[in-house]
Amino acid sequence: MAEAILHNLHKEMELIVERLRSIEENVEEIHDDLHRVRPEYLEKLEKIKKGKQHHFESKKEFLQFLDNEI
Repeated sequence: MAEAILHNLHKEMELIVERLRSIEENVEEIHDDLHRVRPEYLEKLEKIKKGKQHHFESKKEFLQFLDNEI
């Protein structure tokens, strides 16, 4: 009886570990996708860092600034 319970717990733990690994992989993929920046924007961001500070009300304003001002 106790051996069967331990066997079931072991199987459940294996499933939990498998699911956790899958979740970690998915989170890593999502993280990589969300933090990808176009190379041309990286260059422009470096120029901004060297210059004065800017404040943007929206992402649209920021992208317009990148496209037109730098």
